Formats: sequence, structure tokens, C-alpha cells
Amino acid sequence: MSNNGEVEVLWLSQEECIQGGAKDMDMILEYVEKVNLWLAQDKVVEPELLHLLWEKGNYSGQRIGVHAALIRSEEMQVAAVKGIPSNPLNPIKRNSPRSNGLIILYSEETGYPFAVMDDTIVSALRTGASSALGAKYCARPDSEILGLVGCGVIQNAHIEATSKVMHNIHTVRLYDINPDKAREFAAKWAHLGYKFEICTSIEEAVAQSDIVYTATNVNLGSEYIPKEWIKKGSFHSGVSMWDHKDEAILEGFNKYCMDYKLRLQDDKYPLSELTKSGKIQSENIIELGQIITGNKTIRESENDSVFFVTLGICATDTANSYRIYENAKAKGLGTKVKLWSEPALV
Repeated sequence: MSNNGEVEVLWLSQEECIQGGAKDMDMILEYVEKVNLWLAQDKVVEPELLHLLWEKGNYSGQRIGVHAALIRSEEMQVAAVKGIPSNPLNPIKRNSPRSNGLIILYSEETGYPFAVMDDTIVSALRTGASSALGAKYCARPDSEILGLVGCGVIQNAHIEATSKVMHNIHTVRLYDINPDKAREFAAKWAHLGYKFEICTSIEEAVAQSDIVYTATNVNLGSEYIPKEWIKKGSFHSGVSMWDHKDEAILEGFNKYCMDYKLRLQDDKYPLSELTKSGKIQSENIIELGQIITGNKTIRESENDSVFFVTLGICATDTANSYRIYENAKAKGLGTKVKLWSEPALV
């Protein structure tokens, strides 16, 4: 804000965000971990997320997620509001991304916005980073087999992030309803040196894997993973939420972790529904940040099987977007857009 009251906002396109580090998985991982730590230290304020559904009850269909967060850490003091629409028909009908994110950063001092930025890439990468950090702190350190159900954009983020934090993986088992996508995925990530196995069934990808990520277009009522497919001692991140049957969550796993327990108040997703029904006690679900701080322990034996949920902490987007903003500004990137020359109401 200038001395004459003028307020300018920096607009950063997706390309400019990339130049500022949006595709830097090392940075994304660093700040996803920091945010989980800050959350445990009460340095993050984040309200419940809001999902606007174009079709009532269709959680895997067209929707808009509205998120907000405020960070007050030693490193940064910033707030943000994020909107991320999702349309699963976009890749099919328009050859365009399923989701696109837009984030607005706000000054703690004035409350005025100072940046409007693309959040599509950060949102995707921090999803993969969140699951990978869940594996880092909750999976067996000697995990060797990674199982991926669905081979789309989010799984690209998962495998990249996981390769950086889990160092004993040697085999990746892939399943996609379109086998060509699985083969293309394997070719894209061949440089990681893993043995890629294209599975003909979901069970093949899940039942023998030490770490499992599900990223599909499944909807409420179409759950398909039974308890018999849960390997003893395994770690599952249910990214697309409705993949695991209730029996699998309740009987296949004996440990539960999530990145933010406030999400238990949300209307519809498995752990929320199971806690509301009394089938899982809230106190038996551990927040990831509590594990990072060392205040809580989740894995007590080799046979502990952990079900992990990440619903997306907006603060992770906020912190990474702020870093990208700082990098982009230092490089002279972005377009300055005037919010006002002089405020109309004083």
C-alpha cells in the first residue's frame, strides 16, 4: 500500500508461478511439513472447508472447494482464500485439467490482498506431498512396494514426492481403468529406477503393496476395497475418499491418522461418517503434526496398518504460494493490477 492510499495487487499466471517454483517438489514438501508442524504449534488458523456441489450428493462430480487459512509463524504472517473448481469431464471433453485453483494472498497488517495467483499446480503437488509425508511418518521405513490406483495427475505428484522421502521402494504396482494410461505413467517415471508392474485388477495393485495411494473418480456408494486386500503393516492414503469400504477401514486398519482433525466435522467423507456414528473414536485418530512434533506415536509394531486421510490444508497452499510470490517478485514477474487509486470509503 502506497502513502497515498493506492493499493496494487500482483497477478501471477501459471507460467509465472512455475518460474517462481510451483513445480519444485523439494520446496513443496518442505512447506507442507512446516505447515503441519505449525498447525500442531497453534500457528495456523483454518476454518472448515466448503464444498459447493453442482449436483447434490455427487462428491466426485462438478464441485467448487472454497478454503481459507491464516499463518502466524516466525517465518511468515499471511492469510489466503482459495477456490478450486473440479470437473471430471474436462480432460475427456476438452482435453483440459480437471481442476484449476486460484488463491488470493492477504496482508496481515492491512487485510488487503497483495497477490492473486494460479494454484492449480501447487494444489496438485501438495496433495502428493501430503500423502508422502503421511508415509514418511506412518509407513514402515522399510516399505518396498508402492501401489497406485488411478494413474492421473495426482499420482504424478504422489510418486515424485514419495521417491524423495521413502528410500527403500523398488517396485510400483499400477492400476488404471485405461491400461494405456498406466503404461504411459510407467514410461514417464522410468528414470526413478523402479520396477513397474501393470496390474490387470485393483486387487493386484493393492493387496501386496506396503504403501497404497488411491486417486480415482469414485463416488460415495461405490466403495470397492474390502478388508481382505489390506496388507498387514501397510499404509494407505485414501486420497479420493470413497475407495475403501467401511469394513476395510474398521477391520483392515488398526491405526488412523489425518492432517487436520477439524475435517471430522465435514458432512461427508469416511472418517467423518465413522466418527459421527461412533464406530471410530475421534481420540483414536492422530494428527500428522502431532507425530512430527514427537508428541504422538502411531506405529507401535510391524503389523500396525495405518489409514491416512488428507483433505487438503489450505495453509499448505498458502505457505507455498507465498514463497512462490516472493520468488516471482524478486525476478520481476507478474502484472500489477490496481485495486483502487483512492479508497471510495474511508
